[in-house]
Parts: sequence; structure tokens; C-alpha cells
Amino acid sequence: MLWLLALLCLVPFHAAWAGDKSCDVEIAQADRLEPGDDYDPFGGSSLGYNRVELRFRGNGPPCTVVVGIDDGQYGNRMMQHAGERLAYELYKDGSRSQPIGNINGPESGLFKLTLDERNDRAEIQVYIHVPPGQVVRKGPYQDRVVLNAYELRNGTPVGPIATRLVQVRTRVREVVDAAVTVNGATRPLSGTSGVLDMGELSRTGGGRFDLTVNGNSDYTLSLSSENAGRLVAPANGGSIDYQVAVQGRTLSLSRGTSIDLGGNGRYQIDVIVGDVSRALAGTYRDNLILTISAR
Repeated sequence: MLWLLALLCLVPFHAAWAGDKSCDVEIAQADRLEPGDDYDPFGGSSLGYNRVELRFRGNGPPCTVVVGIDDGQYGNRMMQHAGERLAYELYKDGSRSQPIGNINGPESGLFKLTLDERNDRAEIQVYIHVPPGQVVRKGPYQDRVVLNAYELRNGTPVGPIATRLVQVRTRVREVVDAAVTVNGATRPLSGTSGVLDMGELSRTGGGRFDLTVNGNSDYTLSLSSENAGRLVAPANGGSIDYQVAVQGRTLSLSRGTSIDLGGNGRYQIDVIVGDVSRALAGTYRDNLILTISAR
């Protein structure tokens, strides 16, 4: 009789444990999220997709889960490097119509899937988008987000039942963009940027133009001359020496020269012509070549 009572006590205990058994899943193959290419601040937007796999580890009934992603370690979907931040967003689709959120956001921002012993793996795709036009310093940018999986019980998310810390990262390219302003006209520093007319010279003279540089790294300004720092007159074979000064620093062009600069800036470049009192009459010219190189 005592044995029968013990059996009756065991039955309801086992039934209650089976009914409360929770879903057993894991988030796998999700170590990092990154765009396909390095980020170019002067280029278009950067978009890439990454696969995330969920695995069913139980042997019970089918398990329905929803998956979300938090806003990252800075709370607003930002990657950081050297104190500068680069905004990004995560989406469920390549057309960027469904931003991914966490459990406290709209339902459309979550992934919903069902797993069981037969279909024990499921894959979701996470798209990362870095908007264009963010001129930040070059280098590796990163953030950390948490992927959370919740069990869906009677339409209510419970958990999280699985989490995974994932690195979000990209590299910002070094870029530099420059323009030259001559006689009030501004043109990109490519091809022929302008003609500096110094007018009629009787003894000494010169002119000036401005160089505007935008970039996210240090850079080098190189100057060279087609005629090694001489204005020449093809008609009479004469020549006149000249120099240039960048922000008051005089540079010789006999062999070409360079100067290290950095950051965004507007630089005044002066052309200084020597004594022309003994030069033959005529029209003198030279091509001054400016090159900006990021470093």
C-alpha cells in the first residue's frame, strides 16, 4: 500500500515538469557583422549582409522563437574609433525597409522562426548599412551588439533563452579631396584647374591662388614645375625664375618640393616672380603641378 502511494505522488510531479520544459536553442555562427567593403566618406553608402544561424538543441515539441538585436554598447547604433563615431543601422532586408530592433520595439523589427528535431537549424540574414557623407578619421571602427532569442509562448515573448555578443566593425578609408580657386573660379584639383595671369611685369611681380583641402587623415602637398621653377617664352627662348610660398613658407621648384599638412584647411599659395628688368619682351608661362596624397 505504501508503494502505491509513492507511485501516485510521482506521476503528477513528472507531468508538471514536462509541461514547464523551456525551449533549448543556441545562436551560432554570429561572431561579427560588417559591410562588404571599407567605408569611403566621399563615396556612396556601404551595405553588407551577414548570416546568423540558430540551432535547436532539445528533443521536445516544436519551439517558436523571436530574435532581436539591441542598440549596441553606446546605445544608439554607433561604431567608435579614437573618440570619433560612425553611425550605422541594421535591417532585415536589403532594401532597408525593416530596421531590426529588440523586444521592446515593434514586432516588425524581430525575426520569427520555428525549430524542432527535424528542422533543427534556421538562418536569418542581417543587413548592415553605413550612411554616406560621414567624414571621420581613418581607421578601424567597432561596436558590440547583443543578439537575443526569446521563446514565444501563447504570443508572449519569454526570456531571453539565448544570447550572443557580436562585434560590429568596419574600416574607414583614408580620403582627401582638394580644389583650387584661381581668379574667383573654383575647380577640383584634377586636370587643368585654372590659369593664373600675372599681367604685364616691368620689374618684379606675382600672383596668388587658394587651395582648399578636405580629408580624414594627414596628407602631403607636392609641388613641381614643368620647367623647374622657370617661366619660359617659347618665342624668344627666354626664361624668368620664380618661387611659390604656401602660407608664407617659401618653396623652391628647381627639383620639386613637398610639405606635410593635415586636417581640413584653406591654404594661400603665392607665386613670386624675380627681377624681369633684363628679360626679353614676350609671353612667359609654366605649368605648376600640385598633388595631394593621403598618408
